[in-house]
Amino acid sequence: MNPIPEKVVNYNVYDDTEKLVGIASEVTLPSLENLSETVSGAGILGEYESPTPGHFGSMTIEIPFRTILDKSFQLMKNRGRSIVLRAAQQSYDVSSGQASTRPLKITVRGIPKGLELGKLAVGGMTESKNTMEVLYLKVEENGKVLLELDKLNFIFKVQGEDLLADIRRQI
Repeated sequence: MNPIPEKVVNYNVYDDTEKLVGIASEVTLPSLENLSETVSGAGILGEYESPTPGHFGSMTIEIPFRTILDKSFQLMKNRGRSIVLRAAQQSYDVSSGQASTRPLKITVRGIPKGLELGKLAVGGMTESKNTMEVLYLKVEENGKVLLELDKLNFIFKVQGEDLLADIRRQI
């Protein structure tokens, strides 16, 4: 029986190789939504959306900080840095009755899109938040690349399969 995936035990966020201290509890990861065109016409009952392979709409990542920090302003500079999230994910193996963990690594490169300074409150967090436009995204679990998307270099791989290889050859 396959283990039951349960949760993220903990994670850290790195700016290149430096750990970002002061991150709040959650990082909002990018959503991938294919660009598509509506297809309709003779012989088609109605219409449907036809996704364009490897082409995605705007993707963002939000990095929240508990308080206003120098790091938030460093992330506003367009320096081509990577943001790396490293997590330990827990699963439960029903047959052995034991929990185990496996590593998750998400690498993001992009350009600064915004900075929310948050709010000031006595005894409270500012809940500042940096937003980056994602140009590159790589998701690895347990050392295996599950997804690699590089918008500027025409790369889109899912579970190791290069889904744009034929298109690159044709153009």
